[in-house]
Amino acid sequence: MAYPISKSFCFISILVFVVAVQLIQVEGNCTKIIGSCADVNCPYTCRRIYEKHARVLGSSCAIYNLCTCTLDKSPPNDTPKQCSIGLGLCNSTCNDDCCNAECVKKYNSRGSGGACIKIDGQNFCLCLYNS
Repeated sequence: MAYPISKSFCFISILVFVVAVQLIQVEGNCTKIIGSCADVNCPYTCRRIYEKHARVLGSSCAIYNLCTCTLDKSPPNDTPKQCSIGLGLCNSTCNDDCCNAECVKKYNSRGSGGACIKIDGQNFCLCLYNS
């Protein structure tokens, strides 16, 4: 006899999986946002810019169409050795102070700071953190 799987169980399982993947991706790695995917060939550009200095683990245009390179470490020519990641959009309820607070909360032990910046016509919360 087959037992149906509840929708709540499926939702919770997927949520746990997504959170685990996000934590695995960021721990020990460095992400760098290099621009809009409309302007660059993301996989090629990530390899061209970083492959001599770090191992390129991947590239993605999944978040707001921004080219994000994932590296095994911060490139040695970065001064300071800072990585960047987007934490969503800034708006009237989350401005520079809110963006900075979210960044510090997420990457507190890594000398982090966040600010709202305009990229490709949208106002993003950009978080900088040490790798």
